[in-house]
Formats: sequence, structure tokens, C-alpha cells
Amino acid sequence: MNPNTGFVDYNCRDAPLYDGCGGGQGKTYPCGGYPPDRQVVQSFQAGETINVRFGNAQFGSPGQPPLQPTSNQARHAGGLCEFALSYDNGRTFGVFARYHGSCPDMYYDWPVRLPDNIPSCESCIFAWTWINAAATQAEFYMGCADIKIVGKVGGSTLPPEIANVAPRLANMPGYPYYHAPGDQFGNTKSNGPNPSEVDANSKSLTGGVDTVFQPMYSKRKRDRSLHRRLGVFSN
Repeated sequence: MNPNTGFVDYNCRDAPLYDGCGGGQGKTYPCGGYPPDRQVVQSFQAGETINVRFGNAQFGSPGQPPLQPTSNQARHAGGLCEFALSYDNGRTFGVFARYHGSCPDMYYDWPVRLPDNIPSCESCIFAWTWINAAATQAEFYMGCADIKIVGKVGGSTLPPEIANVAPRLANMPGYPYYHAPGDQFGNTKSNGPNPSEVDANSKSLTGGVDTVFQPMYSKRKRDRSLHRRLGVFSN
């Protein structure tokens, strides 16, 4: 749990958005409806690579078992992970990196490189979104952190090639309902990120318009059982 969070949500922190967690409508878009962090979590340079790691409250915490290859990560056969930045307090987001197929998976690093040409910010939002591949319910997850970026001098907005491409939104009120293509490993350890996407993300080549993704439309289910995940990142 982020020690600088403005609200500690032990009950719903790993839940998807709008799943009814907590007895109401659940977490809302963007960032679960949580308040900003009390202070910036981390500082990065434009052009720096962030090695994203995923976690789950069921593993690694005091009294919890260690993660094993056969552990149920609730990763739902992966899906689509997108990584975005917001320079206007979450009103808009621009996608700068993405992984298709096996993301997320707690066993691997998922490196994403901040673009070289983004401006500096004292407090902007780093966001991760995920559309799952398999589960009774097609879901939308989102995790956010307030970060500082030391970038180019001047300007306060994202470059247009990023700013003009918002995260793919689905499985929430008013949006389409579908799963994302995933892998064959279900909730257990996968083969990890596609090497070609790792290479592309290391060169800031996966942001902007997504020419790969194909949604998998299906009839919406009424099962509201919780399938929980938590996204975090570190160097």
C-alpha cells in the first residue's frame, strides 16, 4: 500500500472499477475516485524507463504465502495493459505505452519508457489500466500514482501524439462491454511480456493509436463476484 495515499482502502484496493465493492457503485473513473496522494510518490526523468511490477494483496504480505508459478494471481489470462499520463489532474490521459496478451503478471517486469519530449511537472498522474481477457465478468481496472517528471523546459501539456490517444475505456457505465485477447495460462504464471513489445516500449514506440487490439465482444453476465488485482510500479 502506498504510504502517501490520501485514502487507505483495504477493502476495495484490488477491485475493478464499478463492480459494487463496498456496497455502492464501487470505484469510479478515473483512478478509482480516490483523492490525490499527500505527496509525490516518485520522481522520474523524461526518457527514463519505469520497470512496472504488479502485486496482489494475497501474496507477499505478512502472514500471506509467497508467490509460486501455480499461484492464483487472479490475472484472468492477461489482456490489455495501457500506461498513460495526465497533466490536468485526471481530466484527460494520454497513452504512452501498452502491452497486449499476457499483461499483467506478477512474475515479470513490464518496462515502459517515458517519452523524451514530455514537459516537466511537479505533480502529474501515472496511470495503468487493464481490460481482462478471461473471467465470468469483463472488467476494467485502473491504478494511479502522483509522480514528478523532470522534462523539457516550457509547456505544460502532453505532446499531441500522446495527448490525442486516451486509454481504451470499457466495461463501465456508458462504455462498450468486452474482454481483451489474452493467453492460455489463466490465473497462473505466463510466458511474460512479448520481447518485441519490450523492445518497442524501451524505444517509446507503443504509445499513440493502437493498431493491434481487437475487442472480444460477449453478452454481459450478471455475476458481480470480485476478481481483484493491484497495480504498482518501481524502478
